[in-house]
Amino acid sequence: MLLGLREKKREQGKTEDIRRAMEQWQEAERYFKSVSDTDLVDYAVFEMEAARRKYMLLLKRYAEERKYRE
Repeated sequence: MLLGLREKKREQGKTEDIRRAMEQWQEAERYFKSVSDTDLVDYAVFEMEAARRKYMLLLKRYAEERKYRE
């Protein structure tokens, strides 16, 4: 029973991490759309790409872990 609760908490933590990463990506996109200064646009592009990659990496890891458990 305790092992099941730990696993459930771990699973919830991972899905929460993915949700936060998606929100960071969306926020980076909003920021990109709001800036016009060239330096800020460059920064926004890098921030948006980093957030996208983080989200994709978390999704990939989550999918691989689920596949491994099944």
